[in-house]
Amino acid sequence: MTAWSDASPPNSTMPHRAHDYRHLIARWRAVARTARLPLRRLVSTKLHDLYYLRSKALSAAGGIYISAGVHGDEPGATEGLIGWAEKNVRRLPDLPLLLLPCLNPWGLANNVRLNEDGLDLNRIFHRDDQTVVSAVKQIVAPHQFDAALMLHEDYDGQGLYLYEVERVRPQWGEALLAAARPHLPPDPRIRIDGRKVTNGIHRRRIDPKRFARMGYPEAIWFHLKHAARSLTIETPSEFALERRVAAHMAIIEESVRLAVR
Repeated sequence: MTAWSDASPPNSTMPHRAHDYRHLIARWRAVARTARLPLRRLVSTKLHDLYYLRSKALSAAGGIYISAGVHGDEPGATEGLIGWAEKNVRRLPDLPLLLLPCLNPWGLANNVRLNEDGLDLNRIFHRDDQTVVSAVKQIVAPHQFDAALMLHEDYDGQGLYLYEVERVRPQWGEALLAAARPHLPPDPRIRIDGRKVTNGIHRRRIDPKRFARMGYPEAIWFHLKHAARSLTIETPSEFALERRVAAHMAIIEESVRLAVR
């Protein structure tokens, strides 16, 4: 067995309810109560209520936006965000954060990428006619974040990698991958989605024509509108859930450290 084996740790305590949206929100309610922060309703869809948590320390300038669960078949992301919040509940009021626990609860419950309307929410952030996307735009309208962090997973992943789009230096990608390395190695591939990747980092120039054709991902919309840095984190969904969750938690923690130092 190698250091990066996909086998679960022998004493794993993870409850493995990663697709149970009601259980996820119950955990967020407990976090909000302990932190003495309101868990606010983001929007109601035909089947679910969606929520967000905004810390007292968040102002119009600075801070971090973190979202998870835009694709329902990527549960390491939603588990990583709640796991980090549970571990850091006492700190939450004092950290400048806007947290969105799950943008696609129907997809999470059914273990599919798309939402109940058959839409990939991560391709329609240029539109204003979809309920969840419009709700996200409304709550972030007053903000310009130091960073927007989108938590994802990739079933083709051979390790951890990220997309980084930035306006300012220093870049964060190397530090985030280093923080997660005790849990997951960087993806060794040199090309992902047909584009060059170096040591698990995919940095791109924005081509408006390309995104006009394919639709705007959340990260690109934030880069253009509301964030100095935009990072999409991709853990390998065929690796053990515990390791994926731990990697997301480590990346969130390092992002917070970089933002508030």
